[in-house]
Amino acid sequence: MTGMINKDGLEYDTDAWREDRNRRLFRWVGDPNAVAFILQFSDATELFDDLIDKDKPIEDEHVIRVLFSLLTEMPMNPFFDKNKGAIVPVIVTGINAWLDANVLERGTRENKVYSYVLRGWYCELILFVIYLTKGKHHMRSVSMEVREYFTHHETLEDYIEGLAK
Repeated sequence: MTGMINKDGLEYDTDAWREDRNRRLFRWVGDPNAVAFILQFSDATELFDDLIDKDKPIEDEHVIRVLFSLLTEMPMNPFFDKNKGAIVPVIVTGINAWLDANVLERGTRENKVYSYVLRGWYCELILFVIYLTKGKHHMRSVSMEVREYFTHHETLEDYIEGLAK
């Protein structure tokens, strides 16, 4: 997905973009353990997406990193441990949305539109983490900024065109 430029002029999914993302997450979330959870979860979902899509090579180091993260680091993360009862149901709906998006992307143009929208589900998890760490008012104050930052690097047309390849 590299090559796409966000509205701030940063190429998506580069080292510079990741540094900017991490700074923003710390500002939006405020809790380093909550940010670590988001980053670990994101790393794992990228791996699972690559495993299913089979659209890019998977590095052994990525698999090993995610294995340790999911089975040792995440369960011991104080933020996750404290909030897992609330977070796990959100993750369940996210997995379901991702599975549906994968089915819908093979359908009609209308189905591809739904797939495009469902792919942005991870923003819901980020916003829920913000809600848990800083409350409803802060979540609402940054909600559109979070969504735009994480979803506006790819237009619907680019997404549909990419599916055709």
